[in-house]
Amino acid sequence: MSLTTAHSLWLAPLCALLGIVAAWLLYRGTRMQHGWSPGLQWFLGTCRAVVIALVAFFLLEPMVRILVREVRKPVVVLAHDGSSSLLAVGDSTAFRGSYPAQLTDLAAALGDRYEVRSFTYGNGVSDGLHFGQHEEETDIDELFRTVYDRFAGPDLGAVIIDGDGIYNRGRDPRLAAERLGVPVFAIMLGDTTVRPDLVLRDVEHNRITYLGNEFPVLVKLRADHLKGGKTRVSVLHAGKEVAGKDLVIGQDPLMAEVPLMVKAEASGLQRFTVVLRTVDGEISVENNRREIYVDVLDDRRKVLILARSPHPDVAAIRQALAGMEGYAVDVALAADLAGRAEAYDLIILHQLPATDAPLQPVFQQIAKRGTPTWTILGQQTNLRQADELGNGVAIEPGRGSYSDVQAKVPDGFSLFVLEEGTRKAIERFPPLQVPFGRYSLGRSATALLEQRIGQVVTDQPLFAFQARTERRTAITCGEGLWRWRLADMRQNNTTAHFDELVQKTVQFLALKEDKSRFRVHGEREFGQGDRIVLDAELYNASYEPVNTPEATITLVNEEGRQLPYTFSRTGTGYRLDAGMLPAGRYTWSAATTLDGERLTAKGEFLVKPLVAERLNTVADHGLWRNMAARTGGIATTPADMGRIAEALQAKPELAARSYSHNRFSDLIGLRWIFFLLLGLLTLEWLLRRRSGAY
Repeated sequence: MSLTTAHSLWLAPLCALLGIVAAWLLYRGTRMQHGWSPGLQWFLGTCRAVVIALVAFFLLEPMVRILVREVRKPVVVLAHDGSSSLLAVGDSTAFRGSYPAQLTDLAAALGDRYEVRSFTYGNGVSDGLHFGQHEEETDIDELFRTVYDRFAGPDLGAVIIDGDGIYNRGRDPRLAAERLGVPVFAIMLGDTTVRPDLVLRDVEHNRITYLGNEFPVLVKLRADHLKGGKTRVSVLHAGKEVAGKDLVIGQDPLMAEVPLMVKAEASGLQRFTVVLRTVDGEISVENNRREIYVDVLDDRRKVLILARSPHPDVAAIRQALAGMEGYAVDVALAADLAGRAEAYDLIILHQLPATDAPLQPVFQQIAKRGTPTWTILGQQTNLRQADELGNGVAIEPGRGSYSDVQAKVPDGFSLFVLEEGTRKAIERFPPLQVPFGRYSLGRSATALLEQRIGQVVTDQPLFAFQARTERRTAITCGEGLWRWRLADMRQNNTTAHFDELVQKTVQFLALKEDKSRFRVHGEREFGQGDRIVLDAELYNASYEPVNTPEATITLVNEEGRQLPYTFSRTGTGYRLDAGMLPAGRYTWSAATTLDGERLTAKGEFLVKPLVAERLNTVADHGLWRNMAARTGGIATTPADMGRIAEALQAKPELAARSYSHNRFSDLIGLRWIFFLLLGLLTLEWLLRRRSGAY
């Protein structure tokens, strides 16, 4: 132990001198004044000098440096596999009965020589040993990464881990185990026997489809020791088979993929059950079925291509839209429309309006409903009537002729993004035939393409969009788009560039904007064990966010049980944390009241069950043996668990370590010094009082 100060220790004599001078000034004439004896005067002066000197010395920030020596035991991490696969096959009764006591006894036996830290791993890592076996996934890599983050260093001595060696989440754990730099001792649990079993390994399917469409379902299965048996792969909906195929198990083992097509006949989040018919001799039938959910949408966008007369542009646009999921495209001539315009989300007007095709009722419906339009001008278009449609481009018709105009892609267009390859391809496409006239861009419009005549780039728009008005519009100031599609194939051996231009145009125009004032957002799918979190937004009449009123929501599970909740306010919105819910499909209905108006929102979400632990129940002891060999540990069975304690004792490096380090403590923080000063001042006061000085 030694004394040090923040300031120079050479100032200490000045502190003593300060105390002496202060005591002398205070007591130099008091003996004659009060009749004190010389001894009393000297004693009182000494007390005051000591106190003042010590207080002044504390201004130098004195600290005591103490050399501390401590002994640390090596840390041994004991990790238990909490996954449910340990109970799927084999003697689960013996595991539940005797094994927990064995593992607990091992931890107690090691506690004398080592600091034992216990964990249970599965979906995540938790402190302590838990033998409920409720974990539905196993991530061994996460365990080793947690051990590294918390204990990596010279104090970590070894890791003891048990389990069946099956992991279905995370990366290969062997690299993370080696990274620890300590031996890993494995207790091999589970059954390595490959028993007769038919396993539904995986189901690949579309997460989203549209009402009336057929969607593919790919069933992957495995059969062990069932050669010669027969099964049937079925897809059930509401208890009824909607697709199926018989399968003969012709080899051992059999790995097969069975493709099926299923038609979506109901909208919403639909549950389908994929089932493998049981084969005689199977060890387990729990892994013969799987629930899948498909979001069947009934909001398909309806697009009408309305043409004055047949034209190759119409065919080119229709072919470009043929591959778009969720869009239904109809083609009609102006003479055959018969007032059906209100049924469509987007109308593409080709060479319309025209003098010989009066469509005033259609245009009135478009204006009344705010239906988006894409106007394609041509030689038969009545430019004056087209100018009255309000497409964002002002047109001053010229003489009845046309110009060959190529496209130039300017900078600054931000309504949607075209790939760089598409932008370059468009500039190489052949010219469109643009009716002669003067074209100027309106204030609310943006040009995607500008007119280029030869090498001269003009400021006149060739393809423009309008988005900041009551309805979205687009206008192409010329015909001949079919030549672009052919040129794309000839120049680039694909029509992808032309198709992207048409598809993004239609997607932008047909987009439905959500104008509701109460909105609830959240994931459509959650995993079992995930927290169910939904966010909500409320807007007043001016579409300003508010969260003053209380907002409620009711969840309803597949059995019809209602779960009412109240949103919590957060920021300018709302949030619901419903915790973890059982697997299944849930519908919800949310409501709030603002200024006397009741606002509601509805939706649904899915909590997907975790089935990974049922797919593979054959223990992988080879993983443990390989991991132990690579790290210098051993792999053993529960019956030989005592070998682990012997192996740890045989490693001389796993011994307690002695560490020494300096510890600094402020001298002013010592309580006895405070009481010393208080005692000296109190004694001085009592003696002066007794002697009549006060």
